[in-house]
Amino acid sequence: MRLRRKQLKKLLPVLLAAGVQAQEPPNPGPAASTTEDAQTVERDSTWVDRRYDQISERTDRLAAWVDGFFSQSRSVEESASSLIRIRPQYEWSEDDSSDWKLRVTGRLYLPAASDRLSLVFIGENGDFDEDFDDPGLASDGSSTVGLEYRVSDREYSRVDLTLGLKAGPKGKIGTRYRYQKPFWDSNRFRFSEELFWIGGDGVGTLSRIDLDHSLDKNTLIRWANKAEYSQESNGVEWSSRLAWIKRINDKSAVRVFSYIQGETDPRYLKSRGVGTSYRRKWFRRWLFWELEPNYQWRKSEPGANRDGVFSIQARVELVLGQRELAD
Repeated sequence: MRLRRKQLKKLLPVLLAAGVQAQEPPNPGPAASTTEDAQTVERDSTWVDRRYDQISERTDRLAAWVDGFFSQSRSVEESASSLIRIRPQYEWSEDDSSDWKLRVTGRLYLPAASDRLSLVFIGENGDFDEDFDDPGLASDGSSTVGLEYRVSDREYSRVDLTLGLKAGPKGKIGTRYRYQKPFWDSNRFRFSEELFWIGGDGVGTLSRIDLDHSLDKNTLIRWANKAEYSQESNGVEWSSRLAWIKRINDKSAVRVFSYIQGETDPRYLKSRGVGTSYRRKWFRRWLFWELEPNYQWRKSEPGANRDGVFSIQARVELVLGQRELAD
C-alpha cells in the first residue's frame, strides 16, 4: 500500500503536466506558417496575373481592332485566312499635285498547295503597311506580287520567306522575322526585320519597331518607327509616326497623328506633318469610307526651302475575306 502511494506521488506531476499540454492550442510551427504565407502569396499572385492577363488581352483586342478597322499591315500579316483590300483614293493638294490612286494589298492562302503558302500583294513601301505613306511626296503606286511561305509560326514570333515580282519588272527575294508581345499591363511591343534582294537594286534591310499603349478600352496610343537601308537608298531612310486613335463605336473611329521622315545621306529632314482622319463603315460591313486632312512641311532636296502644303485625301475601301476584321 505504501508503495502504491509513493508511485502515485511520482505520477501525479506527470499527469498534471500532460493535462495542461492537452488544453493548450497546438503550435503551428515554422513549417505550417510558411505554408500559409505561401498560399497567401499564391492567391495574391494569381489575382495579379489574372489582372495582367485581362489588361493585356484588352490591349491586344483593341490593337487588333484598330489594325483591321484602319487597314493596317498587321491585319494582313497576322490574318489566318485570305484577306484582300482594294482602296481607290483621291488626293487634293494646294500645290496642284492632286491625283487618283488605286492600291490593292492582301493575302490569298493556297491550301491546295500547302497550308503555309500564300499569294501576297504588297504595297510600294515593301510591306503591307500604309502608316508611313507621305501624302506630300509623289509615288507611282507600284506594288509587289509574290509567294510567301511561312517557315515558323510560334506564340510570339513568325518567320516568312517571300519570292515576288516588283513593278519594273524586278525580281524580289526576302525573309522576314516578326516578334510581338504585350508587356507592363497595357502595352504591346512589335518588332520586324526583313532582309531582301531586288534585281537591279541589290540587297537591303527593312526594320520596324512599334509600341502600343492602351489608355482605356477604346483609346490607343501608337508609336510606329521604320528604317530602310539598301544599295539604292539615300543612306538610311527613316520614318516615325505618333498617333492617338479613338474608337467611337463599332462603325466609326477617329485618328490624330504627327510624323517625320528623313534620310542620312545626305542628312536632312525630308518631311514632317500633322493630320487627322475619320473612318466609318458604309452600308455594308466590308465597305468603308475615310476622310483625312493633313498639313506637311517638306523639302524636295537638301538646301531647298521648306514648303508648307495642305492636302486632303478621300478614300473608299472594299475588304474581301475575314469578315471578323470588319465587324
